[in-house]
Amino acid sequence: MKKIISIIITVAIVFVAASCKKEEAPTKAANSGIINFVVGEVSVVADGQQKAAQAGDPITQGMVVKTGKNSVVDIYFSGSVIRILENSSVVMKELIKELQTNKELSEFYVEKGKLFSKVSRKLTEGEKFKVSTPTAVAGVRGTEFLVEENEGKSKIACIEGAVAVHEADKTESDAVIVEAGKEASLEKGKPISVSELKAQNLENIRRIKDEIKEIREEIRRKFEEQREEIRKAVIEQKDINKQRVEDQKAMDKANVEALKESTKIQSEQIKGDIEGKKNEAKEAVNQVNKPDVDTAKPDVNSAKPTIKKFDVKKPE
Repeated sequence: MKKIISIIITVAIVFVAASCKKEEAPTKAANSGIINFVVGEVSVVADGQQKAAQAGDPITQGMVVKTGKNSVVDIYFSGSVIRILENSSVVMKELIKELQTNKELSEFYVEKGKLFSKVSRKLTEGEKFKVSTPTAVAGVRGTEFLVEENEGKSKIACIEGAVAVHEADKTESDAVIVEAGKEASLEKGKPISVSELKAQNLENIRRIKDEIKEIREEIRRKFEEQREEIRKAVIEQKDINKQRVEDQKAMDKANVEALKESTKIQSEQIKGDIEGKKNEAKEAVNQVNKPDVDTAKPDVNSAKPTIKKFDVKKPE
């Protein structure tokens, strides 16, 4: 008996403990960007399927964005923008948002080609924005920089802010800080080389920045135009709907009046038909009740007395 009681108590404790245990809420969620500008041949690979990229397409973790010759694509995120230049292949390696702190963790892997990054806000502690290649990793804290990967050789050019650069097989503790106006060159098996940013590279980055600024202004202008068009369309639609309502009211009123008139005519016809039927019935009744005079008339001819004629002789 004691053993049974012990088992019951144990089961009760386990049940209470299980019921008290709260389900842990998720702490992270997938983040995403959106394609805002496309020139030339640009494609997106997702789940093994490749399709042409278009403005407005969402970009999520795991996708690969590829560009052809003379092609470019801009992808906007909540606090940054990246531009993938021609003949490039870039993997969206990590796009995560921490739900409790609202911090973003972003990492892009340049398989080949060039990637320009502009982080428009200063990252807080715990946030991450990295661009990696087969040979290098570049981490930032609010900056503009260009990463280039070409057959195992990487270059990181910083135009604004600072970039922490280290070799792909090393840790952040081995990073070298690359300041604005300088670029780092990395090649496997060789130490990081930092030099002044070449004038041509500086000009290229500035041109990219200006183009992005112009594109953003163009997007903003188009958005304002579209919003104005939408506003006008809404007003026009309201007027059209209002006119339709008025027309429908007038039509309904006309239909009601026509229905009333039709009902009145039908009522008169029915009334006339009823009166006609009544008269016909009355006449039929009268015909039934009327005596047959022709049948009841006595035969005068047959009733007329016969007068016999006698011959009277005169006396002689």
